[in-house]
Amino acid sequence: MKKRSVALSLSGGGARGVAHIGAIEELERQGYEITAVSGTSMGALVGGVYVSGHLEAFREWMCELDRYRVFGLIDFSLSAEGLVKGERVIREMQRLVPDVRIEELSRPFTAVAADVLTGREVVISRGGLFDAIRASISIPSVFRPVHRDGMVLIDGGTVNPLPVNRVQRREGDLLVAVDVCAPFASDPAARAHVSLNYYKMLVSSSQIMQQHITQLMCRLCPPDVLVELPADSYGMFEFYRAGELVEAGRRAMREALERFAQGLPAPDGAEASAGRQ
Repeated sequence: MKKRSVALSLSGGGARGVAHIGAIEELERQGYEITAVSGTSMGALVGGVYVSGHLEAFREWMCELDRYRVFGLIDFSLSAEGLVKGERVIREMQRLVPDVRIEELSRPFTAVAADVLTGREVVISRGGLFDAIRASISIPSVFRPVHRDGMVLIDGGTVNPLPVNRVQRREGDLLVAVDVCAPFASDPAARAHVSLNYYKMLVSSSQIMQQHITQLMCRLCPPDVLVELPADSYGMFEFYRAGELVEAGRRAMREALERFAQGLPAPDGAEASAGRQ
């Protein structure tokens, strides 16, 4: 039987983006063929590794990380542009996955970044794979931005957190979107008692902004299957929980495909958010 083709879009979300690995593996395990990928931030990273054919090695490396190894990958910068250079992470990943040109990959891939100088979305579907990934993961004030072709590129989550409109489509394919920055799942009353320091306030406000952009994007370009992992399920930098995150992504994809098989609609982000209030 011919496999059902899937155009896959992966969101940003820091460490929660590791869940994309499990989601991809579950999608393939159930017999779907991923024919194109778009991604923002960690979605661009995992999606790029996948289309280059090195997802298994990447998963093994991620699952070996503990708190100390994660800290060791952080190369702090004295630059006013960001706290972390990001080169150490990229060098480590290039040891696992050799850089290739996007147009030479086995299937179409698109990464999304944003240009600070113009405020425009920058869609990258050609050139070096790791150049595209490095631009897309440049979280403002954390990673130094990427200077390229007269632009200053930062994390694509600022303009298009879940780029469902940027994945190349085939006639008859399914649009599958994995959002690992979905609306908060915990009780707001419980969240009210959590101490909101400067860092938590910054992260939460950014997540709320991205959730609303994603909801609007999903209304403009509705996915056939929407996989959600709430933004408060794991911390932004909990990469040392990679094993749990992979399984969380696998489970979320399985549940979403079950809903799809039963003919149930993909959850609407706005309704889901309202239901949790």
